[in-house]
Amino acid sequence: MKRLLPATLLTSLLLTGCGVGSPGLFGGAGGSFELDGTKGPGRNAADWTVFVYVAADNNLSPFATRDLQEMQAGLSSDRVRFVAMVDQAQKGDSRILEISAKQGQPAATTVVNDGGAVIPASREVDSGSPETLKKFVEWGIKSYPSRRSMFVIWNHGGGAFTDPNHLKSFCWDDVTENHLNLSDLWRVTQSASSHTKFDVMGFDTCLLGHVETAYQLSRVSDFLVSSEKNEPGDGWDYRALADVLSKKPGIYPREFSAEIVKSYGIYYNQRRQNGTLSAIDLTKLKDRVVPAVNDLAQDLMVTGGNPAAKAGLVKNFQQALSLTGSDSGEDSAIDLGLTSQLLSQDATLPQSTRTQASKVSQEFQRAVVANVTTGRTSSQNYQGLKIYFDLKQVNPSYADPKSQFFGTTAWAKFIQAFNPKS
Repeated sequence: MKRLLPATLLTSLLLTGCGVGSPGLFGGAGGSFELDGTKGPGRNAADWTVFVYVAADNNLSPFATRDLQEMQAGLSSDRVRFVAMVDQAQKGDSRILEISAKQGQPAATTVVNDGGAVIPASREVDSGSPETLKKFVEWGIKSYPSRRSMFVIWNHGGGAFTDPNHLKSFCWDDVTENHLNLSDLWRVTQSASSHTKFDVMGFDTCLLGHVETAYQLSRVSDFLVSSEKNEPGDGWDYRALADVLSKKPGIYPREFSAEIVKSYGIYYNQRRQNGTLSAIDLTKLKDRVVPAVNDLAQDLMVTGGNPAAKAGLVKNFQQALSLTGSDSGEDSAIDLGLTSQLLSQDATLPQSTRTQASKVSQEFQRAVVANVTTGRTSSQNYQGLKIYFDLKQVNPSYADPKSQFFGTTAWAKFIQAFNPKS
């Protein structure tokens, strides 16, 4: 989530009551319409379970406390529950919390005894370890059967694919200095997909709103909610989300993913803070958008071989980078919707290129369930997801078949050929 905070601001938040408390509680146009959701009702199943992986053993610890309080404050239905794996900044404060409400009573938060399945005897996990994430996913889906479910990754999110040692990072644990990356996530989700499929996956983080992220999750979830830009420290409005689920526990995943985006827009527009958030239909992304991107890439390989046409491509890519690269906090990514529109409207490019770019734009618009841009940022620039692109030097890991889980193989070949330094 969320940007790194100045030490002075963090200190002031801790001193004003938003820091870590007792480790016991908060502490430091389609879609699936099965009556029983993706997993069937199960015994003692809730209508919705929201799993949240709160990796807050860093300077986001006070925001974790606030978000957990928001979940409890907004929850009023016994048909909905939040289950959070929480790791904050105090040593030995790792725990699993269940936030739920009994009929006619206010919601309450309890510490769950998982028997050591996730939380060790030391009460301290490494939230930057893929093994911790894997344990929580597998334990959670077994322990909390539900008609519908969402899994949220809560933490910082890293920039583009500029570091040759990793492919987009998130969930930093400042004690262990470990973090997760997209390769870790891919392996965990492949394991999880053999057991269940989440209705919605969410990244309450900065900069994970990428085509590559979405493609990786297409086997394990139907919808993705994520941000292209840096998120403000407050992240999602969990009180609003809990309230929506409480009032409409039978809500369908498509509608709920759109409600998350809507509440985010209301929250940050009221505060005049810049931000982005989108909900993406992952089936359409996998089956239609990514193939269209690869078809465009193959055409661009040919177009880029013509010096005059390549100059036109460079101009369009530079414009996309200036509008959605450095402005978002990462220099090696461009908004897919904006870029495909720019290419489709450039009369100096071959008709085949314009046609393929137009197809990408159309398919992408169909895959976007909801999208919002807040504050002073142009809503035309950020249309839902970005894709990796670099005019300076391409990260070799991006095109490495051993790391390429993104489905964008042809795109990877194009950007390598287009970049003379690769």
